[in-house]
Amino acid sequence: MGSQELLLYDIYDSVMTPPSASDWEKKAFLGFSKSELIKKLNISREMFDDALLMVGTSFLPPFPPLYDPSIIASQPFHIQDAVNLLRTSEKSISQTCTAFSDILQVRDPNWLDKFRKAQMGIRHSVTISVDGATQAKSWDHLTSDNVEYLGLQLPSELYHYMAKSLISPRLCNAFGALEFITYPTLDGVDSEEYRRLVRDSLPPLKATSAALVSSRIHRGFQFKNIKLRFWFDASLTPELAQRTEIAPTNSKADTWGVKGVDLKAQESTIAASAGNLSFALLSLQDKDFPKKTISKHVTGLKSEVEVTSNALWRLLHIRGYVNDQHELTSWGKALATTLKAIGPVVKKYNDIHHIEEAAFLAYELIRFDILNSRNRHTELIGGPLRGSEDDKGHCILVGRAACLLKLRHKDIGYTGPLSKNFLSFYSTIKAVRETDRDLLEAIAASMFLNNQASRDVDDAGFRKIGRRYASYD
Repeated sequence: MGSQELLLYDIYDSVMTPPSASDWEKKAFLGFSKSELIKKLNISREMFDDALLMVGTSFLPPFPPLYDPSIIASQPFHIQDAVNLLRTSEKSISQTCTAFSDILQVRDPNWLDKFRKAQMGIRHSVTISVDGATQAKSWDHLTSDNVEYLGLQLPSELYHYMAKSLISPRLCNAFGALEFITYPTLDGVDSEEYRRLVRDSLPPLKATSAALVSSRIHRGFQFKNIKLRFWFDASLTPELAQRTEIAPTNSKADTWGVKGVDLKAQESTIAASAGNLSFALLSLQDKDFPKKTISKHVTGLKSEVEVTSNALWRLLHIRGYVNDQHELTSWGKALATTLKAIGPVVKKYNDIHHIEEAAFLAYELIRFDILNSRNRHTELIGGPLRGSEDDKGHCILVGRAACLLKLRHKDIGYTGPLSKNFLSFYSTIKAVRETDRDLLEAIAASMFLNNQASRDVDDAGFRKIGRRYASYD
């Protein structure tokens, strides 16, 4: 089951399309048989592939002249229309493009180049066999510029980390498609502060995440910019040049390689467990400890605690809570004070990761100028209605801060009203959380890819590391 473009590949002849609502009512489904279509159209396999590409696929827009009513009277167009255009130009796609060059020049002057890349991508499509072997079709005839139509191959090691829950698919998707996609919010609201956040504030963090991984894999990825796509503006497609971020990012991350002996010694000093955000910050308040954490050549991190502790320190360093001398900055001192203050709450609910993550996200939102009582959006239901303006401001600030926490309710479930005002704010929290989460995952993956952390970790160990400060949205 799938789209008609599957007919371009070496499948078992037929494809069944996903059923619509009317199909269920009629108790019928629609399908295509490649051999029957080729026979009915009375064309060769090669011409069938060209015509199918001309009507458009997920990786190639349709041939622009097919949209013109003066050329194709019956709209929408079909594959038969593409076949007819090819027949009028001696079955050559190049001659067909020459015949309609005036239309192509106006609507899509690069369409022929896109077609040729798509055609080569089909001709040398990459397949995975039942036993897991990956191979390009007709690999012995691959051209030297195959990365232009097949793309660069991510290392199997990175997919292994994704399979073991160390990283999420977002990082792999970004490198596979060379795109970071911002999906629609839960409420469908695209406020100005939300646009400013995802368009201007978060892309530098995404570039840093990409730099951490691209510096450890095929060098070709370093020279490929990653596009940003936003659901609220399809015409807005800025690019991330992660190559410029590699040197400054790694110069910070690669200085952290604290081993288990020093971690245990510091645990007894500050009476906190290593591998948590509070330990990472409070331990650096000890004036003698920061010097011990600076490493020139990091290798041999083995235990879960070693990996998670150093990953968190790298995150704090990259985000500016720790300076190059491994000492707390003003932001780091403020966050450390907060984490120390919420210690009793952590013990009461025995939920250190969610509560500490909420505190960290609160500071991230403050730094992005998001966590405040401004931009109240009175047009959305669920905002404060009573009291003075100051009262309303205080209420909405408390409500927004509460959105950072895990919702706890009785077994009967939540039966209160839905606040679209807070749902809109939660979308901004979600955007920051996912970006920070991607950065933390990129840090962990970078450590393993660069052999700073031992790859000899069992599946349970990878999952434990991946669950640390996992998003709960």
